[in-house]
Amino acid sequence: MTSKKGPRVQDELSRVVNALPGLVWSALPDGSIDFLNQRWCEFTGLGVGEASGTRWQSAIHPEDLPHLLDRWRSIVVSGAPGEVEARLRRFDGEYRWFLSRADPLRDESGAIVKWYGTNTDIDDRKRAEQELRRSEARKTAILDSALDCIVTIDHEGRITEFNPAAERTFGHRRDAVLGRHLADVIIPPSLRDMHRLGFARYLATGEARVLGRRLEMTAVRANGNEFPVELTISRIPIDGPPSFTGYLRDITERKQADEELRRSEAFLAEGQRLNLTGSFLWRPDTDEIVFSEQLYRIHEFQRGAPVTLELIAARIHPEDLALLSEKIAQARAATSGELNYEVRLRMSDGSVKYLRTIAHIARDRDGRQEIIGAVQDVTERRHAEETLNKLRSELAHMARVTSLGALTASIAHEVNQPLSGIVTNASTCLRMLSADPPNVAGAIETARRTIRDGNRASDVIARLRALFSKKEAATGPVDLNEATQEVIALSLSDLQRNRVVLRSELAADLPPVTGDRVQLQQVILNLLRNASDAMSGIEDRPRQLVVRTEQEEDGSVRLTVQDAGIGIDPQHLERVFDPFYTSKSSGMGMGLSVSRSIIENHHGRLWVAPNDGPGTAVSFSIPCAPEAATAGRPTPLQTSAPTDTQNEMRNP
Repeated sequence: MTSKKGPRVQDELSRVVNALPGLVWSALPDGSIDFLNQRWCEFTGLGVGEASGTRWQSAIHPEDLPHLLDRWRSIVVSGAPGEVEARLRRFDGEYRWFLSRADPLRDESGAIVKWYGTNTDIDDRKRAEQELRRSEARKTAILDSALDCIVTIDHEGRITEFNPAAERTFGHRRDAVLGRHLADVIIPPSLRDMHRLGFARYLATGEARVLGRRLEMTAVRANGNEFPVELTISRIPIDGPPSFTGYLRDITERKQADEELRRSEAFLAEGQRLNLTGSFLWRPDTDEIVFSEQLYRIHEFQRGAPVTLELIAARIHPEDLALLSEKIAQARAATSGELNYEVRLRMSDGSVKYLRTIAHIARDRDGRQEIIGAVQDVTERRHAEETLNKLRSELAHMARVTSLGALTASIAHEVNQPLSGIVTNASTCLRMLSADPPNVAGAIETARRTIRDGNRASDVIARLRALFSKKEAATGPVDLNEATQEVIALSLSDLQRNRVVLRSELAADLPPVTGDRVQLQQVILNLLRNASDAMSGIEDRPRQLVVRTEQEEDGSVRLTVQDAGIGIDPQHLERVFDPFYTSKSSGMGMGLSVSRSIIENHHGRLWVAPNDGPGTAVSFSIPCAPEAATAGRPTPLQTSAPTDTQNEMRNP
């Protein structure tokens, strides 16, 4: 009866198993598959005959098959229920994850007579787990690679995450701080109570004054050192018990840099105030002008008031407005370069300020033209220069008067000659008129000579009065050749008495220079006297003195006085210009010092150089007058023919 019912029961069981929604199979005690339900065949696309025995293995993912077989063999050997995960190929070729579970069926003696198993689709769960693992991996990678400190706390304020950057910054190990209250780890002791109260207030009221905002706070390291951090807090999740993630950045270096910048700005402002220098920025395309605080003070503008070109022009001295307009036009037209000029301000109380402006013309990163410059109040310097010029003029006058004693004999000779001629000519004229008959023609010629000698005496006196007069410097074009010849004429008798042979080599077509004629003549006179004195003890060679003028390649004019005297020790070449330094027993040591001051005040230079042979050459060079500089280069320098003065010097 049992045998008759067995096939029917088996068929009934197969129909029931095939109707199940899952994948069901059975196997013999040795593990070989003997049954696969219809759902399994439909899913894999394999028939029962194609999958019986061990051929079902073709539906398993190749990567998962070795592990599945090992696990299945261990289950069969152990005789205990077991499970394994593997990917099963669907009829369309896609693999999905399944959980295969096997349970043994035993007889009354306990022997295994059958294995029954099911395959449950877990692909969605596996994909979710893989995505979660990838998300966790990304989170870990972000936490590990983040330059900022990332600290997460739960709703009790306990640390749940502490990334490597936080470990490096705060000096705590992650595993040592997880579960501890945040306040006890990174908040300074003096601020912990305030932190706890604020956190409790948020949990109680939901008031979030700090969420999402960038804040600065003080934190503490494991060694107790406090330091500034920048903090941003966000809440996760929105629903349920809250947790919070804080992103912290150590801003110690930034704070130090800010402090250094503030100190630098303070030093700059104080330096500008002490140096009376202000700075400005001007953008010509919009006429935007930015003044520093010191520049507001210099112009006496209200601090913070908009600065315009019209406002600046209102402060400029009327005589300097044309110069300012010229510089503004020059700046607008230029793409690069420098500006350097000086203007005056007329203040509201009538006083005058002198300002020196130095500016750089450039382009910003957007290609816009901008002028950045500095303005210095040089009023005190200008007043000091004016005072110094007056003192220099006083000293120069003193030096000229001091030279008067040494020139007395020369002056007497120069004046005595025309006076003697006047007396002689007058006597001759009287004799000619007293003759019988009177020599009228001779008397007329003699009277003319008397007038000539009178004019000559007048010229000598005029030159002396100009040289030794005390008056302010008068700058203008000066013919250096003519000025030199006048000084030679005054010094002639003194040079003759010292047996000096003078040769003048004055360049033809020498352009005029700009300067004070009397001061330049004083320098020439001093150089002639020094050269004559340097040869006073020379007996073994001619006492030859050369005065030479020439134009240099840069357009300036040079005058050289060359002697054949005893020379100067090369070690003392620069000392000769020091005040009160002299090699003369009766000298004051002021001549060359005053001379150098005069030449430098004429924007020139004065120097000493030894000759190739005996003696020394003293030269000075000063710029020629502007109109002469633009008139073109002169003809090559020529040595002038011997003058009457030279002939007279050769035949005293």
